[in-house]
Amino acid sequence: MTTHTPEELGCLAGGPARAAEVALARLIQAGLVRVSREGVLSAVHVPGARPATPLEAQILSGLRHGRHLNDVIHGAFSSAEAAGLRAHLINRKLLRRRRSLRPRLYPWLFMLAPLLVVAGFVNLVWPDLPQELLPQLGEFPFWYFFVAGGLAFVLGSVLAVRDPGRLRTRAGYVLMKRAQRRVSPHDPVRAVAVHGLRGRIGGLAIAGMFGLSAVVVGTLPGRDTTGSSSCGGGCSSSSCGSDGGGDGGSSCGGGCGGGGGD
Repeated sequence: MTTHTPEELGCLAGGPARAAEVALARLIQAGLVRVSREGVLSAVHVPGARPATPLEAQILSGLRHGRHLNDVIHGAFSSAEAAGLRAHLINRKLLRRRRSLRPRLYPWLFMLAPLLVVAGFVNLVWPDLPQELLPQLGEFPFWYFFVAGGLAFVLGSVLAVRDPGRLRTRAGYVLMKRAQRRVSPHDPVRAVAVHGLRGRIGGLAIAGMFGLSAVVVGTLPGRDTTGSSSCGGGCSSSSCGSDGGGDGGSSCGGGCGGGGGD
């Protein structure tokens, strides 16, 4: 069975910034990063312990002299390691290289369908009215509009189900939704992947599980937009965005964001 790392899930759910939050959370959990009361992060030497991913190594290498949380996250999600995660997710068919235009199309189809049906009723009840206002429409029998409205609704429904996002593929979207259903307070790092450090789960603030105060977490970069620079959300968000309280091998960058089918 194919496995997915918390960083990959974070990138899909909330973008590269979320993946950076996941990497930092694991470093704190492993004791490799210390957080001061002022929110300054610094590296801790632990014999035999080392970062598990390139993104973790990137974060740790920048903490030799201590940095604030927002600077660490910003530097990580704009790094080459973050771009590597995005490329890895594209290779695994969880992200697209470019955003899909289909999610922009189906809302218009849902708007067009009732208009066509109304036009059909008007053509049926007042057959002379369309010819006076729009002579071109008077050439079509009323049932054409009903059929066209039905087809627009069906096509919009198919696109909405098959392609609910813009950057995530259908496989990436399904993976993210499955992770959201299985998230648990007993796995804090995965909780960060799904909801972000700003999120809550089971009534608990996720940041508190890693010794981060609300004031410190409040300095994090703003929530990823899954349409601009997210993996999912998010690499979104799409926004990449988060569900349930988040803000949102190698690592991530560029864009990941919204899900959908191929």
